[in-house]
Amino acid sequence: MVEIKEFNLQNVSVHYKWNNDKELNYYDSDYPHQHESFETFLKRIKSVLDERNETSELFEIHLSENDKLIGIVDIHAIDKYNRRCFVNCTIGDRKYADKGYDVEALEIVLDHCFNEKGMHKVGTTAFDFNTSWIESVEKLGFQQEGQLREHVIKNDAYCDKLIFSLLEKDFQSKHVEAAVAE
Repeated sequence: MVEIKEFNLQNVSVHYKWNNDKELNYYDSDYPHQHESFETFLKRIKSVLDERNETSELFEIHLSENDKLIGIVDIHAIDKYNRRCFVNCTIGDRKYADKGYDVEALEIVLDHCFNEKGMHKVGTTAFDFNTSWIESVEKLGFQQEGQLREHVIKNDAYCDKLIFSLLEKDFQSKHVEAAVAE
């Protein structure tokens, strides 16, 4: 089980390490890994955390049983007028990858987006080779609504970037079904 917590600047060195991890970058970024200095990273994080920034939020993923920091959740492109945003979940500590913690964190964040922030639509993206994430978001009710063909170069070959979304009504009906099943 995981908990989602406010981003803690005291953990910035852990996040900095993940930010400069080539393997994580491979799954998360459209661009090849480039080392970012700690000062530049810290400045960027502080700008995201600035209370005047209304277009993004950062959260940490912690294990419930021991409070260990294992990942990060990024809510970005928050559009209050159209009530939509995008989310990304990354398990930075590889010992905890492929155990479903990212999906559990995403479920918590979806609840936050729809029930606290009043979003109508939440999107996420995945490269076509990231079948694990694609299967996970589809199980949560996300539908593919776009495909950016041959969008990025990974390992000297073009790959597609897929765009998924989940509407509030689909999220709410899925949660009603789950509650009835219990």
